Amino acid sequence: MKVIIVGAGLSGLSTAIALRKFVPASQSLDIKIYENTDQGTSQSAQLATPKVSTSRLGAGLGLQANGLRVLEDLDPELKRRVYAAGFPCTYFTWKTASDWLLGREYVDVLPISRPFLINCLQDTLPEGSVVYKKVVRVLGQQGCKPVVQFEDGSPDESADLVVGADGIRSTVRRDLFGEDESGICAVGGVLDVALPQHLLDNPSMVFYVGSTGVFGYTGLTQSDKNKLLYWSVYETDLPGRGLKLDQDLMIQQLRQRHGNWADPLIGQCLAKASLDNIYPIFVMPDLPHWGRDGCVLVGDAAHALPPRSGQGASQAFEDGETLAMLLAGYLERKHSPDDAFSRSILGLFEVRAERVKSIKADALRWKDPKMPMSWLKTCGLYIALFVLVRLKNIPNFFRRGGALSVQDAVSGYLARQGLA
Repeated sequence: MKVIIVGAGLSGLSTAIALRKFVPASQSLDIKIYENTDQGTSQSAQLATPKVSTSRLGAGLGLQANGLRVLEDLDPELKRRVYAAGFPCTYFTWKTASDWLLGREYVDVLPISRPFLINCLQDTLPEGSVVYKKVVRVLGQQGCKPVVQFEDGSPDESADLVVGADGIRSTVRRDLFGEDESGICAVGGVLDVALPQHLLDNPSMVFYVGSTGVFGYTGLTQSDKNKLLYWSVYETDLPGRGLKLDQDLMIQQLRQRHGNWADPLIGQCLAKASLDNIYPIFVMPDLPHWGRDGCVLVGDAAHALPPRSGQGASQAFEDGETLAMLLAGYLERKHSPDDAFSRSILGLFEVRAERVKSIKADALRWKDPKMPMSWLKTCGLYIALFVLVRLKNIPNFFRRGGALSVQDAVSGYLARQGLA
């Protein structure tokens, strides 16, 4: 059985780890992971991928308990390394732009640098699992194995399954569904400064809310108390494929939005904001399914989520584990490989789509007001947050440590198919 994974980000690497973990050893499994040409060179030869550079740490993320549970399922040692590389927090702290406390929301979350996390995942796979070779087209036809084509003109490759793990502007999704995307942008980075004492005493992700938007910061890693991860998220029109954002304008807007906010750390972040630390975040429309004809989408390629959900990486991990466990379940029940792949593609959507849709709907329930807000609307927002944080703490407190089990979800699905 041959699986081609397009994309060596969080979803692609975790899917590869999950397939190696769960697919029965009796099955011959060949996994190839293709990543775009090295951004630092023009080469496109089939070369082993070096570790992701950690010199640009702006792309941080938060792993919640369900994402960490998947890593534990895949490899306890992987979870230990990831946890050690992050900055474990137990709260979201909400404050006004004037630095007044609105409340603390109980959430177990691990802020971590995306490059650090990718390197931890890559270290779990055999050396040379990832190669630089840009996939430019995926051909799927009913009754035939999918075929991938490469930018360098090298021979096409067919596979039993092609996994589109190539992110928000997925080549695989484009070839299956066409292009349809909308989004927002985030400005963020890492500041070399001693973490404030309140973060050391009560590790949390701190969100400042004001009339001109939201600004947040937290620690980057527990191993270095002089790394502050910061971000600002806001709506903006996104450029077409291959076009760049107007970074100078975005930096100017960032400073205009938060320049007079009370916390001096915000001023330091704004003064040192780097043009390298601006990156788009996309929100994808709901798809009617996540795959067909031997091709399947996982992670952001299938369902890019709003940053407010805090679930992008964790849901990508759940996708990979679900796909691998479904495939393993069908193979263990003596289905042919072709039938197992086909059923797993359908099953991934049926197991995961409603959960992802619910998370997305919850994140979009709070609509972003038009900025800047009036004084009256800003006061209304503060009151609403003051109340909502306390209401959410009741179910959040009892849910702590009770993250969803992918294994239970897959076992239940297979049982409903009469395959218990």
